[in-house]
Amino acid sequence: MKLTQTLKQKPTVSPQLVLANELLQFSSLELEQAIAQELAENPALEIQQVQRCSACGAELTGGLCEVCESVEARSEPTWRDARDVYDGDTGTSAGYAPVGEPDDPFSRLPSSTTLADHLLQQARLSLPAEDVAVARYLVGALDDRGFLARDAEEMAADLGLEPEDVEEVLTIIQSLEPVGVAARNVRECLLIQLAELPDDSADRLVAERLILDQWESLGRSSLKNLGRAVDASVDEVKGALRLLRENCSPFPAHAGWADTREVGPDAGAVCPEPDVIIREREGTPGAYDIELPKAGTYRLRVSDAYSRALDDVAPGNGGRETGGWERWQELCGRARLFVRSVEQRWETLHTLMRCLIDYQRDFLADGQRSLKPLTRAQLAEFMDVHESTVSRAVTGKYVELPDREVIPLETFFDSAAPVKYLIDEIVAHEETSLSDRAIAERLREHGHDIARRTVAKYRNALNILPASLRKRKKELGAT
Repeated sequence: MKLTQTLKQKPTVSPQLVLANELLQFSSLELEQAIAQELAENPALEIQQVQRCSACGAELTGGLCEVCESVEARSEPTWRDARDVYDGDTGTSAGYAPVGEPDDPFSRLPSSTTLADHLLQQARLSLPAEDVAVARYLVGALDDRGFLARDAEEMAADLGLEPEDVEEVLTIIQSLEPVGVAARNVRECLLIQLAELPDDSADRLVAERLILDQWESLGRSSLKNLGRAVDASVDEVKGALRLLRENCSPFPAHAGWADTREVGPDAGAVCPEPDVIIREREGTPGAYDIELPKAGTYRLRVSDAYSRALDDVAPGNGGRETGGWERWQELCGRARLFVRSVEQRWETLHTLMRCLIDYQRDFLADGQRSLKPLTRAQLAEFMDVHESTVSRAVTGKYVELPDREVIPLETFFDSAAPVKYLIDEIVAHEETSLSDRAIAERLREHGHDIARRTVAKYRNALNILPASLRKRKKELGAT
């Protein structure tokens, strides 16, 4: 037995590493919440106040706005973005802003008026006061598509009324804008919309017969068989289906309401804010700059006043309350740890994007057809980090490409993107409607050995109709 000393490297988990990894996986909204919570709980942490120009929003230098002065001397106004720009080569950053009146994107968003509010406003004008409460109950029972799933007798029992009284109010609501709302199903919705059309043309009569008598086979039978079933010619069936397509909506709460009236976006819809912006460098084709819009927003630091107060109450400087000083010192250390962790988050995200840009330059230049296969493990090897770090950095993040398209960061790892792009191109240029098997054969000609079931899955993901429905669409002359 003997004692020996050896040196070896052993990974340790530091508090900063734990906090940095936690912040790295946060989305922009979650990061804002985490920073706000830390600012509320830790008085030693503060956000550095940055003075910005009231006209353009750029950061002021010595009370002067160099951006406004430089732009005003030019003959043409230039759009500059008021966000910190991280240069991939120099690592420098500069703030830019729009000239003149800033363009507020929120001013172009639709109104926040909901479908229920819109219907109740009309119901108050069309119904007596005693029936408005019934209308409010019926409107509250609509689903996301604008359909009424409950039975009139059941609702009448809840309201303590006769079913005939509920049906009378329901008929009024179904005639309100958008027409067909509060129907029980798509079939009833289309019939209500057809009944509200001003003319009694032959196309309308044929359309009503098709919905009443041939609803189950409407999407499967040929135009000739449909015409024979309702005693109409093929041209009359085409006219009836065209009338339905141009004047009716199967889901009034979706297309009929959101497209033609000012309504707020669906509560489930998300308009992503990019965590990273990739811009092509002006005058240098193929060179890209990386912008982290939020990096310049959160200029965190340890409060100078808090640090000076900590020195004043230190035991060696005459401080009396040792316990209070230790608590203050703990808060200062916590603030420094949080600041370093946030900075490390930006550094990791910037390094990851630089590696992605270097590897996927063809994708940035030519689109999804040029996306190279890449896994998170491969990118982690390029960055010399663990694969879990890459996964945390990618999850929930969005990137704005040079063409202004905002995509999930995970798209850079979508190996199926080139195949989906080819499927979209093949269908867009097909002369006759190709089956999934025929599309798979076309893909093999381009070097992609894809099964028919995989083609069907990708086609559904692209919202492309099956071959039979695409053929029907072409027969009706749809563009």
